[in-house]
Amino acid sequence: MLYQLKINVSLKCGFKIKNRGDCVRLSDMILKETGVDLSYNTLRRFYGIVQGTKPSNRTLNTLSIYVGYKSYVDFCAAYPQKKNWDIHQKIYNQIVVDPKYALELMNDKFLSPENYLELLITLIGGLTVTKNIEVLKLVFNSPLLDPKRYNYSEILYLGNCVGPMFKQMKTPIQNFVSTKYFAPTIFNSFIDLSSLNGSYGAYCNKIAKKTTDKEQKLFTACIMALKKFLNNKRVTLVTTPLNIKQIHPILYGRYKGIEILKRNFNDKENHTKTFINEISKKKNKIDYLFEFLFACIVSGEVQLLKFVQESTAHYKISKPYYQEYHYSLFELRDAVVKLESGNDISNELFKLKNETLFRNSHRDFVDLFISILEYHNSGKKKTKLEVYLAKAKRLNYPVFDKTYCENYFSN
Repeated sequence: MLYQLKINVSLKCGFKIKNRGDCVRLSDMILKETGVDLSYNTLRRFYGIVQGTKPSNRTLNTLSIYVGYKSYVDFCAAYPQKKNWDIHQKIYNQIVVDPKYALELMNDKFLSPENYLELLITLIGGLTVTKNIEVLKLVFNSPLLDPKRYNYSEILYLGNCVGPMFKQMKTPIQNFVSTKYFAPTIFNSFIDLSSLNGSYGAYCNKIAKKTTDKEQKLFTACIMALKKFLNNKRVTLVTTPLNIKQIHPILYGRYKGIEILKRNFNDKENHTKTFINEISKKKNKIDYLFEFLFACIVSGEVQLLKFVQESTAHYKISKPYYQEYHYSLFELRDAVVKLESGNDISNELFKLKNETLFRNSHRDFVDLFISILEYHNSGKKKTKLEVYLAKAKRLNYPVFDKTYCENYFSN
């Protein structure tokens, strides 16, 4: 019932609770409505924006009173949930027996992604296991996948649930090029960096030739440029008719990061300074940094990482709901810079190895760079180099050879 209480509170206040600002606003509304001061930090924990303990009876009772009930017990007893349970049960029963009908039921019964997102992921998972490509095509043409229905956090969650399924089951994603919603919901949010020479790269190439969307063209051009770098091929200039105001911040950072991957680009420092100055004027400036940082890490530009660290030390997460998925790249950057300065980073490596917030699409790369850092932090032990070489072999990109690891801090 906690899930349903969250929905009812959102319906009552008129907005989704996604960040600290929303919690502050909701806290004020609850105080005016009930006379109870429920702090924004309590609300952040309740909505999972930050980690916390099980909600107290006071929290549950206050929220229940806010949505019109005498207490949480009264809310649980009075809320008409059986009908919703019946619908969910019926859909779950049909996911394997008749997945097409399950999709039709979801289209018919649910209007809000809060009610069907988990069902949808379960349906896609079942279809992936049974390799039912035809019904998967129906799913990715369904209004249920329309990205306009979701906020960025939900898109990210959807992509990072479905993407690994497809990767593990070796789903031929090229079959979804003609569908309406696969690219904006899965392809753009789960970037399978370990498969740029495989199915993901092939899909990217097809989308690049097919799409007329300018942002999608820029995105695919950036991915193909990264693929060239990883295969020791010359990275050429990526251009776009769009300006910074027309490009999603994370994509803009990726776009500017491609310049860092060009081996014949001799003005990387000025390019980085210009980029930092440009985004410093932006409200959500931290979003621009994630993919730019990734490009600096991959290309071994340690001095640029140090410059970015010093220039952006005051940047803070403003939207924890999704930014924490990316923010761990800052921790990887900090470990690189600290080791380059001659410090032991054993504690940082332990944290990185147990980090759960790295996006699944970056995990293989992060593991590789952790092994590089372990090699140098250990005093270049041969056993650590062997660990790196084994991981590099699995990724199978020519750029990650023995020399790359040995000379990472000598670029």
